[in-house]
Amino acid sequence: MKAGLDKEKIIEMAAKIADEKGVTNVTLKVLATELGVKSPSLYKHFSGGLDELNKEVSLYGWRSLETEITKAAIGKAKDDAIIAICHVYRNFVAEHKGLFEAMQWYNMYQSEEHLQATQGTVSILFQVLEAYGLTEKQKVHIVRMLRGFLQGFTTIESHGGYGNPTPLNDTFDFAIKTILNGIRDLQGGKVQ
Repeated sequence: MKAGLDKEKIIEMAAKIADEKGVTNVTLKVLATELGVKSPSLYKHFSGGLDELNKEVSLYGWRSLETEITKAAIGKAKDDAIIAICHVYRNFVAEHKGLFEAMQWYNMYQSEEHLQATQGTVSILFQVLEAYGLTEKQKVHIVRMLRGFLQGFTTIESHGGYGNPTPLNDTFDFAIKTILNGIRDLQGGKVQ
């Protein structure tokens, strides 16, 4: 086993390979070659083989995204926090297309660890929404809407699915403003 090689370094390399070559190219053979070891030596850290590695890469991605979102939200409130979170999420996907794809195959109910890793990003959104004075039900709807918008928009964008010449940055900002206007409507009691 290569000196200094640990589980975290292996997961980081797998994430790097996913970003550079695509998530389907993350195999134990490719990973071992990149790390300068033989494939069987990876089983010391991942006795469950590729399935276990894929699970760990997914968790690593969710934790990384949570860290970035948390940093973006610190010192900001309400609209500023939501705008910052949305842009960080989009940038994360643009920089980590393979890792993001790996994150989409998680099952949050597979284990307590999965549940905690995926709920971190959701918890931050709920914390930001506290400042708006919304009901719990309204916050649930908004968090679901934000997640759906962010995941859908970034997935389509990362696969080159938007063909209209209108700049994507304009569309992204328009969507965020529309969501924020919807939150203001809820505060005014216009929409339930």
